[in-house]
Amino acid sequence: MGKYMAQMRWGQWVVLLASGALAAAAMPGVGGSFVLLVALLPLWHAVAEGRGFRAGLVFGLAFFAIDLRWVMTLYRFTPLVLPGFVAMVVYLAAQLGLLGLLLAWLRRRTGDVRWLLAVAAGFALLEFLRSLGPLGFSFSSLYLAVSRIPSLLQLAAVLGPYAITAALAGASASLYLLWRRRKARFAVGVAIALGALGLPSLLPVAPDLAPPLRAAIVSSLVEQDVKLDPKKLPELVARYGALADAAVAADPDLIVFPESFLPAYILRNPPVLERLADAARATRVGLLFGTSDLRGDRWYNSVVLLDRSGDVAAVYDMVRPVPFGEYIPARSLWSFFGFGPALEAVLPVDLTAGRNQQPLRGIATPICFEATFPEGSRDLVRRGGQLIVTVTNDAWFALSAQRDAHFAFAALRAVETRRWMIQSANGGISGAVSPTGRVVAATRDEGVVVAEVALRDGISLYTRWGDGPILAAALAALGVAAARRRRA
Repeated sequence: MGKYMAQMRWGQWVVLLASGALAAAAMPGVGGSFVLLVALLPLWHAVAEGRGFRAGLVFGLAFFAIDLRWVMTLYRFTPLVLPGFVAMVVYLAAQLGLLGLLLAWLRRRTGDVRWLLAVAAGFALLEFLRSLGPLGFSFSSLYLAVSRIPSLLQLAAVLGPYAITAALAGASASLYLLWRRRKARFAVGVAIALGALGLPSLLPVAPDLAPPLRAAIVSSLVEQDVKLDPKKLPELVARYGALADAAVAADPDLIVFPESFLPAYILRNPPVLERLADAARATRVGLLFGTSDLRGDRWYNSVVLLDRSGDVAAVYDMVRPVPFGEYIPARSLWSFFGFGPALEAVLPVDLTAGRNQQPLRGIATPICFEATFPEGSRDLVRRGGQLIVTVTNDAWFALSAQRDAHFAFAALRAVETRRWMIQSANGGISGAVSPTGRVVAATRDEGVVVAEVALRDGISLYTRWGDGPILAAALAALGVAAARRRRA
């Protein structure tokens, strides 16, 4: 009997691992979307049976290891990626384990409906908290599962992306309770959760009032080791010069180049800067490009706007650099434990974060990693951003699923702020997304993709309120679930 029970326990963990793997198949890069609702059922069952922490941990290990598999492409630069990847997956899975522990405790304490609300609230709150601080991380958020379905994204314009996560978790948990209880009210719960996703698409969206802008978006496929090699600068200047000529031939209003696309400080390199200025003079708005910049002893990751005269009109410095990629959080602490030399070999100098950054003449320019968080774009739009342009270098990840995940955020940022969104990528996906989350142009190849966008005014409810309303609702739901029911 003991052996049989042990086999059953192993079977339960195998089911949870398979459940996490199936949930990963719903995310960008595979794109199963609604398979997520079924994939989560074994997790709800294990939590309801009292295996909260272990269930969340095992599910999370499979889910994050598969969905974030693209991180391992960095192994070609340093073997430290392997222990770093393991630590990251365990760290994220442990958070899910703690949520499972809380939900298992609430399951013993409260009724079905209140537990259902706690599940939806808990997942929304977890993803919000996970995005905070120096180790903040938004990849693998459940709301990305529906990033390719614009009709299910419109809730983000009202309550933000975490409301989408709450609706997806709530729909799946309702489906689980329907299976267990066979009661019609849980079918109604599924309908309400899915309705919360779909019904906002019936609300009118203000049309573009400004005349269209013709954007020429440069997409490149320069390998990362080539892009980092200063000896390749003449070759790359010629390569991007040809792309600039192709962009000019499209008769654009605006030209956009990727993040730090040349191994040079372009603002300190007059010949290269002049080559870009020539292209800017052929436009009616100007030219945007990303570059590293060195000012004194400080290193910045910047976006530069050249106006139609070819002059530097404005510069934006990255506010939220990539932890362990552009700066080392708590570097002195790592050095105290003896990891200083290893980390210095990987990243000798920390990127300096920008402060009090403003849109570049009405263009909000979150750089690369920044575009994966809602608050950066939202803040820039509140400060006058009428169009969002992200420049990125995804060549670090060698044409992996990371580029699908990164571009998925563009649809969310566009809907949240009701702005047109442009992404120019090296080694990623370049294109444009409408304020309703519809991809109007995209390419994975090297070349120039042309899209008509527009400058927009007006502030969406989410841009105005931020995450406050959904967080208040989530905390209230958890509080109601935690309150012990009064006996009849």
